Amino acid sequence: MAEIDFAGLKISGGKLLLVIPLLGSILAAMWGGFELYQRLLTAEQAITEYVSPDFSEYDEALAVIDTKIGNVDSLITALERELDRLQTDIDVVEKIARSTDDTVAEATREMRDDVYALEERVNDSLREINNELRAMRDDLEERIQRILDNPLNLEE
Repeated sequence: MAEIDFAGLKISGGKLLLVIPLLGSILAAMWGGFELYQRLLTAEQAITEYVSPDFSEYDEALAVIDTKIGNVDSLITALERELDRLQTDIDVVEKIARSTDDTVAEATREMRDDVYALEERVNDSLREINNELRAMRDDLEERIQRILDNPLNLEE
């Protein structure tokens, strides 16, 4: 087997198979640590060189929007009050309409009852007139018949 002599240490082949991966891992960890350190330095530099953008235009726009929202809120409040007033008016109108409808229905019933009563009286009157006319006609026919039956009326 192969042996390596390093600073007075003799490393044989079996041990060498253990040492080489160990050295590779140590070197990889050192390289990773260096890369991490470099990235931290780069991030620190970027943070220290960072300049905040100018948001004054956004602030002004937000102030305008805030003012407009305030105006809209006051308009909404005024509209809500107006809607409440309109709802009250609508309720009053509906109450009046229902009352009027009830009054019209009652008046219609009364008028219909009056018309039926008048129609009944007219029908009764017409029946009476018809009866009187029949009686008069019968009486007239009887008189005419008596006149015709009278022996003095005979013309020969």
